[in-house]
Amino acid sequence: MMIGLLSIVVLGCKPGRPKFAMPKIAMLTGENLHSVVAFTPQNVEVFGNYGAIYRTTSGGAGLENWEPVESGVGDLLLCESSFIDSTRGWTVGIKGTIIRTGDGGKTWLKQESGTEKNLFSVSFVDDQYGWAVGEFGTIIHTANGGESWESQFKGFDKVLNSVCFVDRNHGWVVGEFGTILHTSDGGEQWAVQKCEAIQTEEDMFSFDWMPMPALYEVYFKNKDAGWIVGMDGIILMTENGGSTWRKLESNCDIPLYSIAMQGKRGWAVGNRGYYLVSLDGGETWEVRDGVIKTRFWLRDIAFSDENNGWIVGARGTLARTTDGGMSWELISGMTYDMGEYGLSDF
Repeated sequence: MMIGLLSIVVLGCKPGRPKFAMPKIAMLTGENLHSVVAFTPQNVEVFGNYGAIYRTTSGGAGLENWEPVESGVGDLLLCESSFIDSTRGWTVGIKGTIIRTGDGGKTWLKQESGTEKNLFSVSFVDDQYGWAVGEFGTIIHTANGGESWESQFKGFDKVLNSVCFVDRNHGWVVGEFGTILHTSDGGEQWAVQKCEAIQTEEDMFSFDWMPMPALYEVYFKNKDAGWIVGMDGIILMTENGGSTWRKLESNCDIPLYSIAMQGKRGWAVGNRGYYLVSLDGGETWEVRDGVIKTRFWLRDIAFSDENNGWIVGARGTLARTTDGGMSWELISGMTYDMGEYGLSDF
């Protein structure tokens, strides 16, 4: 009996026995990436968890073409960036973090924001005027390139997720519970804007009461034309500076986190790898399933022109397109197109 058991063990260890190979996954980082800035098709920078910053100056087609950059913020999460040109930009993050670069993202210096609140979004219109928003209704403003910041808004305890200014006067902020704020005087005064199509019963004690859906990003290409994306596949559009907002058909009910426009083309990304495309200037949207083969959330999308774009998301997801978003190459991250490893869904 002992001889039989020994022979089974020996035979089981013979060369040629099938082995279970772990997938070879190309990863820039295993951490979440939250923001991407595409200056040109060759120059791109991404930002994420634990103060992570990576940049490429050669198109980033392979991981070897990316280099880590010291952010100087330790393990703090970096949420979003705003550049006014290919050299000057700002990035914000949790615990009031603001960092600035003047050399295209090679080096970064910390600025004092004057707040410990988490900052989720930033928008600069020139080298002096910028705004940042975050939790607890935080809106802060600088008129000297970030050397000093001052609070511009107080009044409600709502998370503000995104800010977009098109010049020194006209700006918009969106956040949870359907919040849309607009200013035409540089933030001295803020007015509430509404989209009737997403309004819900205001009486929270009503039987059919539901909270207003969260809005995650606002983008304006000028002071009239703008878009907002948010919960439940929401896409809103205005052609008059937000005096009226229209709800567009997105053909999905997944949270959408980011939107980008170039000419007549538009792109949006969201939860579970959802990717939407518009070919008529943002009027109609189509879900393109299977183009980006991931089920992780996609947090940000940016294009340097109508053809060259980038997407970042959860667990190091980094994708690149050179054909206007018709196809995407996954530079970093995991894909469900790994049948040989049994990884069928994420």
